[in-house]
Amino acid sequence: MKTSVPKQTPVKLLTEEFWSKNEILNQPGKIEHSVNIIDKNGNYRIQVNAPGFKKEDFKIRVENGVLNIQAYATDEKEEIKKNYVRKEFLTSSLARSFRLPEGIDVSDIKARYKNGRLYIKMGKANTVKKMNKKIKVQ
Repeated sequence: MKTSVPKQTPVKLLTEEFWSKNEILNQPGKIEHSVNIIDKNGNYRIQVNAPGFKKEDFKIRVENGVLNIQAYATDEKEEIKKNYVRKEFLTSSLARSFRLPEGIDVSDIKARYKNGRLYIKMGKANTVKKMNKKIKVQ
């Protein structure tokens, strides 16, 4: 005996597919903030892939010999329509920490953000000063 599958209209197919548990669509967006660390000409240079942020979103500190990089941003667009079937807010965060090697001149660490990349430059010093510092992003 042949069983028949109920025929579905295109609208019903679209609606069921929209609400289905599609693993790709239902995954929150995750961006890997990859890092390059370069040792060149007496300096360490850290490059952090961090698209979607503004320089004001970053908090960079050195505490107890650890360089902490944090950023948080939200993008929430106000729309007049109230009957949302699906609406997603964009929230991005970044958190990376690096134990600094001996001999880093903490007082001379510089950071800048340009074209989706955070660049941090720190020089090597002959004498080690243990200190904490907040680094302003240019």
